[in-house]
Amino acid sequence: MFRRYHAAAIDIPGPESDALAAVTRELRCHAVVGAVERQGGTLYRVALFFGPDGYLGLHRKLMPTAAERYLWGRGDGSTLPALDTGAARLGAAICWENYMPLFRTAMGQRHAAR
Repeated sequence: MFRRYHAAAIDIPGPESDALAAVTRELRCHAVVGAVERQGGTLYRVALFFGPDGYLGLHRKLMPTAAERYLWGRGDGSTLPALDTGAARLGAAICWENYMPLFRTAMGQRHAAR
């Protein structure tokens, strides 16, 4: 089952992220999309950011929750974007990151900086 799950994950960059980037370029819009990223033998829960210029970046979930730790690797905090769109800043919290006080503080500082 893990082998099939691993095979179904996406590489970034890769054809799936390229296709989403093409859509946001064509529509001149922003999108944040959840996915399972494959990097070597490790899988990550990610939020992918796209905009009128295509792929903008990603956020890897910092700490897989409970049994998720059997499947997904930990993010290292280097992927906490606060992307300025001109009208607003985009960021993402995955699952229980919404309840992590230091995560919320770090994102609040990034979103407040202008």
